[in-house]
Amino acid sequence: MDVGIIGGGVIGLLTALKLIDQGATVQVFDQPMSRPPASWAGGGILSPLFPWRYSAALTALTMNAQRAYLALDERLGQQHLPGLEVSPSGLLMPSVDDRPEAMRWAARQEIKLCMVDAGQIEPRLSGEGALWMPQVGHIRNPRLVAGLVRLLHQAGVFVEDQPVLAIERCQHGWRLQTPRGMVQAGRVLISAGAWSAPLLAPLGLRLPVIPVKGEMLLYPAAVPAPRCMILRDSGYLIPRRDGRMLVGSTVLPGVFDQRPSAAAYGQLESVARNLWPPLAGIEPEAHWAGLRPGSPRDCPFLSEVPGNPGLFIATGHYRNGLVCAPASAEIMAALIMGETPAIDPAPYSLSPSSSSPP
Repeated sequence: MDVGIIGGGVIGLLTALKLIDQGATVQVFDQPMSRPPASWAGGGILSPLFPWRYSAALTALTMNAQRAYLALDERLGQQHLPGLEVSPSGLLMPSVDDRPEAMRWAARQEIKLCMVDAGQIEPRLSGEGALWMPQVGHIRNPRLVAGLVRLLHQAGVFVEDQPVLAIERCQHGWRLQTPRGMVQAGRVLISAGAWSAPLLAPLGLRLPVIPVKGEMLLYPAAVPAPRCMILRDSGYLIPRRDGRMLVGSTVLPGVFDQRPSAAAYGQLESVARNLWPPLAGIEPEAHWAGLRPGSPRDCPFLSEVPGNPGLFIATGHYRNGLVCAPASAEIMAALIMGETPAIDPAPYSLSPSSSSPP
């Protein structure tokens, strides 16, 4: 096996697909029941929230996400597989305080963003000043994970439902210890989200990635949905094509507990009423939690692990895993294959200081 990938979230799966397209042999290891990837749990907005508040390094990973997902959606269709439901509904942001910064950022990036009365886009919000990004879309992220798994299956790669308990260097690469025995790979990618750090600790490396719990509510199509996504500092609402509405999300750092909580349920109900008043009195039909991989910086770790040739890391995307995934996978596939990525990988390196022994 050329490459072993630990973690079956969107970044690990997309990287696997790109490596297979380049002729590499790949095996993916995952624990979807006990350690579900953050990829399925979020909203699928194809932009960072308030994108001008992030670094240039993060922006560089997000610019072509929608185009990449449209291409993947077409590929799924050609294989007669369910699509991603890419919906370019636009993103409306009422009552934003730092509008001048937003406008300057949009001009630099040549992104369409304008100031409007919110009522021009959604009549129920008339009277509020807002920022409007008409080209921002969203996808059904559970469909994305399922679609990638099916494309890999068609290529003869089946995601192994077993954990990697430890990794160790060997003469011809790396050995992965699993409950079913040892597996050898020339190169290894750790893309296990919030669970990545423990795999590096036995090697004497400290990865500053922690779990950040986030919870969501899904509302039934009981009242008319807004025409677009709505984002405020308190949260966001995403209208799905079937009339359902997704409301998110909470932030609780340092917690590995994946159980939905009553406190988050109440908080999100309040957010829902604030974002879309017709939801007052409507009972959500689903409530779930996921664990994001958070880190001290706003861009992920995408690099070879210092002092460990052939061992690579891709994690720390926090709330931007889905929108960064296509570019992150491009970078990782290039690095693993010994090629130069189209995006400069330097800002995403795992420096010796950030991976030093604790």
